[in-house]
Amino acid sequence: MTQTQTDPARRAEHDAERRALTRATVFSLCVLLVFLVVDALSIATEMRWSGHAPGSLPWVQEGTAIFAIMIALPVALWTGHRFPVERGRLARALPAHLAGLLVYAAVQIGLMFTIREAIWPMLYARPYTVDGSWADVFVYEFRKQAVAYIGFQAILAADMALERARMEARAARTEAQTRHRITLKTGGRVRLLEAEGFVSAKAAGNYVEAHFGEREHLARMTLTELERLLAEAGVDAVRVHRSWLVNRTSIAEIVPTGEGDVTLVLGNGMRIPGSRRYRDRLETA
Repeated sequence: MTQTQTDPARRAEHDAERRALTRATVFSLCVLLVFLVVDALSIATEMRWSGHAPGSLPWVQEGTAIFAIMIALPVALWTGHRFPVERGRLARALPAHLAGLLVYAAVQIGLMFTIREAIWPMLYARPYTVDGSWADVFVYEFRKQAVAYIGFQAILAADMALERARMEARAARTEAQTRHRITLKTGGRVRLLEAEGFVSAKAAGNYVEAHFGEREHLARMTLTELERLLAEAGVDAVRVHRSWLVNRTSIAEIVPTGEGDVTLVLGNGMRIPGSRRYRDRLETA
């Protein structure tokens, strides 16, 4: 493949990664703002229960923590983007994430305490102090930031998976529209089959058993997704049952079975149930 051919694919991949990072950042910031409000209100309530007027303390305390997390957030997301935790990459990803977690936590904890030490005298006319040693406080805060770091990785991984699925769906539609081939993911492989060879397909949980020509392929997709791709490729595929999709040109005979249901006999001898719920589709020219 030439450099000219690969450049559009690389640009599309980079654009997808950028969209995923942007969404992960925005979603993470929204989650942090929600935590700020909930935690500050919870602390204020607990202070009132103990007989103290909360004032600004809950908002300043939680606000400095959340602000520090926002500043450290790029470290977590960059590490997750650069070192995805995937099969075959664990040996490289796990040490990188350990280092990323340490940097992220150091930035967040250090900045949080720096800000508090700077503003406490101005707001409350006293220095900022903590109970226990600084080492104990760091371990206490580190545990919380480790949980936050893992949460950010989960958000990013979900966004990246969503973008990959969208890219694969767009590529499959393009393949169907321009080359009239159907993309099937089977057993870790991607098969490109001539659309005109489609005979029938049966739903099997999260998979479909698709017949193309004389072969059957177990593909990870839904009947609706396959039906959409076949339509893009110009194949007249018709849903005849909740669990069955058939190429209309493969139907040799329609045999009524009573109460509106039918049995479809295909040209290759297969017999497929047809539900009265989908009878109108069969009768559509």
